[in-house]
Amino acid sequence: MLARMAANFYWLGRYAERTENTARLLEYQVTRLVDTDADELALGWRVVYRALSQSPPQAPADVDEAEAFLIADAYTLTGGLVEDTTNPASMISCWGMARENAREIRPRLPLRVWVCLNQGFLWLQETEFAEAWGEGPAALVSQAIDRLRLLAGVVDANMARDDAWRFLELGRYVERLQQQIVLLDVWDRIGRPDGDGLALSWADLLRVCGAFEPYRRDRSLTLHRGSVLGFLMRNPEVSRSLHYAIGRIESTLRGIDPAGGRPPLAAPHRLTLRVSAALELDPGEAEAAPDAADAASNAASGEVFGPLTRDSRTLHDLVQATYVDYPVTAGLPS
Repeated sequence: MLARMAANFYWLGRYAERTENTARLLEYQVTRLVDTDADELALGWRVVYRALSQSPPQAPADVDEAEAFLIADAYTLTGGLVEDTTNPASMISCWGMARENAREIRPRLPLRVWVCLNQGFLWLQETEFAEAWGEGPAALVSQAIDRLRLLAGVVDANMARDDAWRFLELGRYVERLQQQIVLLDVWDRIGRPDGDGLALSWADLLRVCGAFEPYRRDRSLTLHRGSVLGFLMRNPEVSRSLHYAIGRIESTLRGIDPAGGRPPLAAPHRLTLRVSAALELDPGEAEAAPDAADAASNAASGEVFGPLTRDSRTLHDLVQATYVDYPVTAGLPS
């Protein structure tokens, strides 16, 4: 297929995944508005904004003023991440970019996929945020998540497993890998207990990643930092674990470029193997002695997340350089 079409499918997958990631983080935060202390809400907003690579809001230092600020301005903070077209991380901006990439490849996109994507974008664009907020702060983002998951199902049901689908899936899971690494890193650095004992719940992190029930089944009812991070990094059955994302990236790369998966490995294949190996490094996880494990894993997990962040960004650059921006005279390996 044409390199520009491959790029459009790739970015369609990335922007659709980015939209859902923003919606999931917002759903976590706005559902806590009613029964959460002001200082915990402020910490939650910091994590949400940092995870989206945005500047976090500054709440007043006074406790009473901070509580009033966060309750009154939760509407504004949420609106900035939902309907602000000038914010590149907002849901409307990301959904619009996914729609624009889909419009460019309209002849190669099944009608049902286009209709589902377009209807979802128009629904969000025409929704009055103030009215939706009045019905319930979490209602709008929950509906958006449902529509995005419907889109993923329509894609799976209607697209042939050809290179168009593979590039869309590649973009989706490269984005997921990057976003999940950032989320785990930010939650671990900002959400851990501070001098005042303020911290975010590890159970909440599992819920944001859709992994709370699998964790309780596979591990225990007691949650420890090292165990939770290890589960979200290496579990192959949780769809938002890092292991699952890199596995899907490996399989789609093998479909796009089978020759690149044989020695000498193509650069994207080689890097995915390195990321897979890095995920197997033990960040100090140990079920037997959680306190000691957490103390030992503080530095170790930081040493893992830094290189993982760099490698995930490099992976995107290598995919672009190898399969999209390569010289015409070079072509792809046959």
